Amino acid sequence: MAKLSAFTKNNLNKQGFETLDDEAKSCYALPLRFSPGVGTILIVIGLAFQSPIWLGAMALVALSGALFPKGMLIDLVYNLSVRHLFHAPPLPPTPKPRRFSYLLSTSLLAGSALSFYFGLSWLGFILGVMVVIGGIILTTSLWCLGSWYYRLFFGNARAKNSS
Repeated sequence: MAKLSAFTKNNLNKQGFETLDDEAKSCYALPLRFSPGVGTILIVIGLAFQSPIWLGAMALVALSGALFPKGMLIDLVYNLSVRHLFHAPPLPPTPKPRRFSYLLSTSLLAGSALSFYFGLSWLGFILGVMVVIGGIILTTSLWCLGSWYYRLFFGNARAKNSS
């Protein structure tokens, strides 16, 4: 088992994974970066093409993460295929703080898609880049701005009921 830093453990706890023991957190620390990493790359592609359809589709992918704790589309791709290549365990269900983050991303991506559709490219870029920055931070450090907002708005007590 790889030793995790206190920073990484704290970040996973803040996302709602506090019920996992240290061994499980160590096991999931890398796989939990897959969805935000892939999602960020796909959003960058949508921004590069200024595609409202692509960004709208990414908003739906993010919405799947907010609505279905065991069934976000990118998590399903990981669980059904990618993890088998690396003999890794399936991802745990997404806790409420991280799902709230997906809901925020859904709103920003929908706004970005609509902005590009209506010719407001500058606004589309601003909204999309906000999600990209959050995705890069989450992928590289496992610190989640949306989970931070969740705890700010709803407190830690509700986050403990994270399933």
